[in-house]
Amino acid sequence: MGCLIIDYGTSIDLSTFNTFKIKVKSSVAGLLKAKLEGGSSPGKEVDANITNTSGWVEYSFDFSDQFNQDHTKLVLFFNAGVENDGSDVYYIDDLQWVTTPDPCAGVAIDLAIVNDFDCQKNQEVPEVELTANPLKSDLNNSKFVGKYIDEMGAFDAVIIDYAEPIDLSTNNIFKIKVLAPVEGILLAKLEGGTSSPIEKDASVTKTGEWVEYSYDFSDQAAENHNKIVLFFNAGVETDGTQVYYIDDLKFAELSDVCSGVVPDLSIVNDFNCQQNTTIPGFIPNSIVENPMLGDANPSDMVLEVTDDGTQPFDALIFESSQSFDLSTRNFFKIKILSEKAVPLLVKLEGGSSPVKEVFVDIDVVGEWAEYTVDFTDQAAADHTKLVLFFNGGASDGTPTDKYYIDDLRFAAFDPCDGVATNMDIVNDFECQQNYEITCCITTFEIVDNPDPSGVNTSDKVLKVTENGTNAFDALVFNRGGVIDLSTKNQLKIKILSSRAVPLLAKLEGGTSPVKEIFIDISVIDEWTEYTVDFSDQATENHESLVFFFNAGQTDGTAEDVYYIDDIRWE
Repeated sequence: MGCLIIDYGTSIDLSTFNTFKIKVKSSVAGLLKAKLEGGSSPGKEVDANITNTSGWVEYSFDFSDQFNQDHTKLVLFFNAGVENDGSDVYYIDDLQWVTTPDPCAGVAIDLAIVNDFDCQKNQEVPEVELTANPLKSDLNNSKFVGKYIDEMGAFDAVIIDYAEPIDLSTNNIFKIKVLAPVEGILLAKLEGGTSSPIEKDASVTKTGEWVEYSYDFSDQAAENHNKIVLFFNAGVETDGTQVYYIDDLKFAELSDVCSGVVPDLSIVNDFNCQQNTTIPGFIPNSIVENPMLGDANPSDMVLEVTDDGTQPFDALIFESSQSFDLSTRNFFKIKILSEKAVPLLVKLEGGSSPVKEVFVDIDVVGEWAEYTVDFTDQAAADHTKLVLFFNGGASDGTPTDKYYIDDLRFAAFDPCDGVATNMDIVNDFECQQNYEITCCITTFEIVDNPDPSGVNTSDKVLKVTENGTNAFDALVFNRGGVIDLSTKNQLKIKILSSRAVPLLAKLEGGTSPVKEIFIDISVIDEWTEYTVDFSDQATENHESLVFFFNAGQTDGTAEDVYYIDDIRWE
């Protein structure tokens, strides 16, 4: 990898001319990376792929989001990330800065949007500076956002003054995306008109990532307010250095989140949009906000159950208006958040079939856990009621034992249910899909094994359709963190190929230099396991594993097919 450094010796003026263009002629395909650096602002990189190796091509790099940043150098990396022998030749010409095309040309104004810092800047947001999005994500992929420095004081505010009544007749749910540096209260207030001011709070509990907060002002639909006031970390004396990024301030219509949701009768009750059974009294219960929102149970609403633990068989009953269909979905699942380890008796009844009872143990305390009950012997049975007995058959509890439950459903047999994650396995395309495919080959799918024999009798494998005319078409598996190579650093992969071709395996994406190893796919038309020795990377820091099929060659077709499976570290 070679680089060309253009040092301006002073800040580059990007206020107007902020798209960099360069013409390149080269016989080498690869990544061309342009980077701004050398000033007081963080470096900024933009990539382009050199794929045309037969003539001059002009490449553009959009740096418009750096219009107010400080950079003194422009650095060009040719064939970025690839080690070469120094013989690659590039011809370049017409390096220039030009104005960036207006991405908002033709965009219709939407006055429900207060300000999105891109094309809908319908209200001025004082004290907030337009800047590049410092952390693009699925939730917020905008180029520009607002930057706000919370000044000293407990109630420093951002005041958005409409100078006229805000129309809240239909769009009255205020939304804002925030990238916060600290936890605290984000207070939104409507004021400034003839109506009494109204305040709503949201708790900022996540920092360092974009989160959207909503404020229900539907009770203000007929009221008169001129201003939106935002208090960041409300009520806390701050030191004036905390930086917040905000985006997509808008008013949205109050909507029924369950509108249009089709009933799924395999779900007994999720206490949100799939409430397909009734609860006819007995144990006290109520739908409440999830007291422990997280990955184990991200639902907003759950059922709080108060059980008399001194009564061995007081029941919580879910009744359906029709028989449960247990023909294929006959594994009952339930999520439970319990304060104690107790037995749970699950019972099916209410139809023409005999009662069926199964005991399971609630053995996880203080966090959500999902439990499964096998009712496969009831596939042909007729039941209309599901009955739960918490601390079933025991009387050693208190009269007010609390349980939270959610997502009661009947499911088909899942061969991966209960399989513990093994991060030594990159991906087996069945129960251990631990690394995500993030780039760059787009045509791949998990399919039935076309030849379940020899070293690979798995049911499922990955079919990869690779462009064999592209010398370095990549399939990238990202771990989502550092790959532990300290002891297990021999990479294994099973491949079924119709061609004998070179395979390049590469480690990258961390703080360590890229590591590449070539091996040969030498066996055709039968599953073969190959080993790549990465033992010299035992102490290195990498996050991604990359495969290049027919690497460095262009003698294939645009749709070369390879089957791969059981990628793992040993």
